[in-house]
Amino acid sequence: MNRRKTMRTVSWAVVVIAAATALSQAAEDNMEKCLQAYRQQVLAPAAMTSRQRTDPPVQLASIASWDRPVPLLSVEADDASEPAQPYTTWQLRSGPAYPDRPWHSVGRDLKELPSTLWDDTKTTFTNPKVLIGLLAAGAAGIAINATGVDDTVADRTDGHRQLSTTQDGIGGFFGSPAVHFPLAAAMYATGLLREDTKLYETSKTLMNALIINGLTTQTLKWATRTESPNGDELGWPSGHTSSSFVVATVMYEAYGPWIGVPLFAFAGFVGYERIDARNHDFSDVVSGAIIGIAIAHSVANNHQAKLFGMDLLPFADPATGTIGLALTKTW
Repeated sequence: MNRRKTMRTVSWAVVVIAAATALSQAAEDNMEKCLQAYRQQVLAPAAMTSRQRTDPPVQLASIASWDRPVPLLSVEADDASEPAQPYTTWQLRSGPAYPDRPWHSVGRDLKELPSTLWDDTKTTFTNPKVLIGLLAAGAAGIAINATGVDDTVADRTDGHRQLSTTQDGIGGFFGSPAVHFPLAAAMYATGLLREDTKLYETSKTLMNALIINGLTTQTLKWATRTESPNGDELGWPSGHTSSSFVVATVMYEAYGPWIGVPLFAFAGFVGYERIDARNHDFSDVVSGAIIGIAIAHSVANNHQAKLFGMDLLPFADPATGTIGLALTKTW
């Protein structure tokens, strides 16, 4: 037990040091990201509106970017016999690329998935809040294990399970990432076919958050290689718990407390089930919850149109014919 505790402490200390180093780098990248958001969310729509006043409906426009031009409106022909189909690029689009052609929209989303996933990944791991969350997850794991809380919880649960076999099965099954990914896919298909833009966009947010969380969790498991109560050498952090909290956080951000709070309660139940079934220690579950919330919150916010912390909304005044963008903030 002492050797196991020592290995956990050393492994978590490495994670904490790595996150602290990344946090200092994130501070330098913050200003650049703000400027990039301004170019994409304010200058880009203004440029598109200006071109549409003088040019034919289908044009290829772009604005300068430090990395590469950001296309505003693109065209793509399915084959030589069909005319080109215009679509708005993912940086500026809300809803399917081709609202009346679901399968074409699926193809476009698959082509754009690497770009959107990379954008979410960069945003997540240059976000100081996420890095602080990873630091907190590592620190919590160290503190809980080093102070003997894991051992105390283990003594109270080992051989004294509180949940029935059925309840353990519910938590183990519905808390699994293997269920969460099909759930996101089902949400995507439903939103696309029913033309529910909010559900469609939420499913894409959830899918990216689950992918990033899954890769992060597995990386930490292999980096720390801490033993779980059931003998698994990849114990910390709990993947079931982190994934469940990703689902709860994304749905809370999209639909508010009426949907989010029950899902948070279920995510907590999943964490408790992991401990009760002796699949994980208490520290594994606490760290998994922190990681899942931090990553999902970052991805969800990156999928919202924001500038300097304010919501970016279209603005139109029918009386004067003025169109533009409005910045709003809710307290």
